[in-house]
Order: sequence, then structure tokens, then C-alpha cells
Amino acid sequence: MFFKKNKKEDSFTPRDLEAFERKLALHGAMKGEAEGLVKEQKRKRKAAIITLIILILVLLLWLASYFATQYGDLVVSVDRSLADCGVVLSENKEFGETSFVLDGGKADKVYHFTYDWFESLGVIDDLDQIDGSHNGEDYFAYSFYIRNDGDKQLEYDAKLVVTGAAKSCDEAARIMVYKNGEPTIYAKPKMGTAEPEPNTVAFVDGSTVFDNLRENFEPGAVDKYTVVIWFEGNDPECINDIMGGHMRLSMLFEAAGLEE
Repeated sequence: MFFKKNKKEDSFTPRDLEAFERKLALHGAMKGEAEGLVKEQKRKRKAAIITLIILILVLLLWLASYFATQYGDLVVSVDRSLADCGVVLSENKEFGETSFVLDGGKADKVYHFTYDWFESLGVIDDLDQIDGSHNGEDYFAYSFYIRNDGDKQLEYDAKLVVTGAAKSCDEAARIMVYKNGEPTIYAKPKMGTAEPEPNTVAFVDGSTVFDNLRENFEPGAVDKYTVVIWFEGNDPECINDIMGGHMRLSMLFEAAGLEE
């Protein structure tokens, strides 16, 4: 067994220390640069996601606005079951053109009105006598027909619904519906109560104006409807806050009592 001397340990000179410090500084700079690149990539990725979300929201708002403006203040339609039974809609009593969907158009720049003004303007007798759209100053009016072109007796539900009301303007609205010449005026109940407004029938609920059953709709039978809408100036809810508001309504005819 031999005893072997250890090699002389290398000495750590100031130059070595300086080189080591430079390496540490370089490593730190590279690490900082890498972290900066990662942060920059995360920032760009986050900005891209936010931009994408904003673009999607803008697109959705545009689509909502587009589809909302494709139809007027009143859209009338029959459901598939009634259509399959031969029920059709038309804007004129001759049924020169028939459809399953009708667009009632729009009334622009509508301000307050009152029922008495129909009489003072001399138009009360004409409201149910003109076919199609016949808006007046400060009111909406639309007449149409529904006919059973099928070969069997039917029943249908006629349902009128407020699908949109900006600035709660429906609180002051009056909706007069003629059915075969007989008018009924609908309105929301007095605010905070279940009491109907004077000379009106209260809505069925917050958005449903009425939901009526039509029985014994014979083949060849025709029903005429006229819908007239205005904002009642004598209603306590007809205030400046609803100025600029607008309403959208849908009237749907659905089959009732059909056997499966």
C-alpha cells in the first residue's frame, strides 16, 4: 500500500472571480430577457383574446340589431301545424298573395296620442277599413286576414305578445285589436296593481297581451284582424322618460285541439 500525495489545489484568483461574476451577470441578463419575452408573449396573447372577445360581442350586437330591424313593429305568423292544415295569411281580402308570415312595418317618430283624437281626426271609422299597413301620425295600424284553405274544421289560438319594449314604454301603450270588426283595447294594469286602466282589458301577464281561442274555423272561413297601437297621453306612465322608446310585438296563430 502506497501513500499518494494529493494534487495541489488550484488557487481562485481575482481574475477568476471577475470572470465568474461576468458569467453570473450574463446568466442573469439572459434569464431576465427570457422572462421578458415570456411576459410579452403572455401580454400579446391576453390582448389577442380580449380583442377577439370584443369582436365577438360587436358581431353579436350587430346580428341582434340586424335581425331586430328585419321585421317591423308587428310580426304575424301561423305555426307549422296550422300551415300544414292549409291556413294562410294575407294583407288583402282577395288573398291575391298569401303567406305564413306577415311584416306589419314600422311607425316612425311616434309621440303621445289618445283615443279621443281618432274621433276628432275623423279616422276612427277607417281604422278597420284599410288593408295592410295604414299608420297615422303618432299611431301604428295594420290589418290582415287569416283563412282556412284546408278541408276540415279547425281551432286556433291567437296569441299577441310584446317581444321588446325599450324604456318601459309598454307601460303607457294601448293596443286596440279588431277581430271581424269588433274592437277591444288592451293595456297593462295600473302600475303596482292588478286594476285595469280605464276602458281597457288588462294584459294576460307582463308580456302577453291576449291569448284567445277561435273555435269552429270552417273550411273557407276568413277572420280579419286590425292592430292599432299608440302611447296613451292620459296614462300616468306616459312621461318624458319613455321618449325614444319603441315596442315590438308578435302575433302567433297556433293549432289547437288537433289529434296526434
